Amino acid sequence: MKKVKVIVLMSGGLDSMLAAKLLLAQGLEVIGVCFESNFYSCAKAKIAAEQIGIELKVVDISKEMLDLVKNPPTGYGKHLNPCLDCHGLMVKSVFAKATTDKDGAIVATGEVLGQRPFSQTRPSLKKVEKLAGCEILRPLSAKLLPETEAEKKGLVNRGRLLNIKGRNRERQMELAKKFKIKEY
Repeated sequence: MKKVKVIVLMSGGLDSMLAAKLLLAQGLEVIGVCFESNFYSCAKAKIAAEQIGIELKVVDISKEMLDLVKNPPTGYGKHLNPCLDCHGLMVKSVFAKATTDKDGAIVATGEVLGQRPFSQTRPSLKKVEKLAGCEILRPLSAKLLPETEAEKKGLVNRGRLLNIKGRNRERQMELAKKFKIKEY
């Protein structure tokens, strides 16, 4: 039987590493994807992927990001801050560039509901899915969000996902110890 494939957006931070580890613990095939542009590199994500033992695909979205900053579809925040557009572009790019096997791949992130005041609210998370044109599994906060199709179909065990919310990082630190993640 073919393993369920999950594409996890990897920033190199602890939350994306934990999301990947939670899915690996379910026996899923986890592939990390990091996006490089004029604004950021994948150096941290490469170290993170190696540390948790997953393949990492690097996708250059420099041109797309410049276009996005010049003309963000959802507008600017108080300052130059097209967070939602950027995140939507990244998720959409997973299907366009990072994988040739688009059928059945689940897209996941390490986003935590309420951790960021603008980009990780319920409406913002939903908007990113709309911009990306696909559903996103968020393993760290899944139990606080509507069930995804992957969960409904039993491809991912919702019971083994979490209900982390807000800016307190205590549970993430406990998980880092459990998964023996030392650098993030």
